[in-house]
Amino acid sequence: MEHKPLVTSSALPKELKNCKQKQEDIIETPMRIEARFGVNVKLLRRKRCITQVELAKRCGLHQNYISEIEHGKRNVTLRVIETIAKALEVHEKEFFNWRE
Repeated sequence: MEHKPLVTSSALPKELKNCKQKQEDIIETPMRIEARFGVNVKLLRRKRCITQVELAKRCGLHQNYISEIEHGKRNVTLRVIETIAKALEVHEKEFFNWRE
């Protein structure tokens, strides 16, 4: 299956630019679903200026696990998706809106 959606630095929302946290460039290459999901978790977390540590506390998860999710190294369960969505106060579908 060909992955057409790309996540690029130009896809970063304006709100992210106002966040005090350091911005990182996102590589412009096709990504696996786990990586695309992780990028959206990171974008939504940063949009709210929440650290990985704070998100982990809100979810009852370890910070390393959040980091691995954001880097596309974890294939998360539906329950974890639900938990993260509640902690970020977003609907689960927001994690699956691929930015081109």
